[in-house]
Amino acid sequence: MTVVLKVDTKTSLHEPIEIEIDGKKLRVKPVTLRSLEKIQTLDHATQAGSIKAIRQALESLLEGDVSPLLDVPLGRVRAIVETLVEKSIKAGIEEKNGSGPGGN
Repeated sequence: MTVVLKVDTKTSLHEPIEIEIDGKKLRVKPVTLRSLEKIQTLDHATQAGSIKAIRQALESLLEGDVSPLLDVPLGRVRAIVETLVEKSIKAGIEEKNGSGPGGN
């Protein structure tokens, strides 16, 4: 049988995504179905303003200590989570599809 797609989960095709908050860099974990499910589960509590759910969502997305985010306004924290998920997912799609029209 012909292999149509081979996936190696140990390596990544794209550079890791980092965010910088007040000079401290945090690396974004690869977004997986498991992490997306956890974030989705936490989303209702996050929308209701649950600080614990927001922290858990950040811990699902970021490597290391998320304490630099403790002083960031909640609206910005939510935007950070949404941006991290979007950029992480699009990074894999862009890599697979190439550089776009006119690209080599």
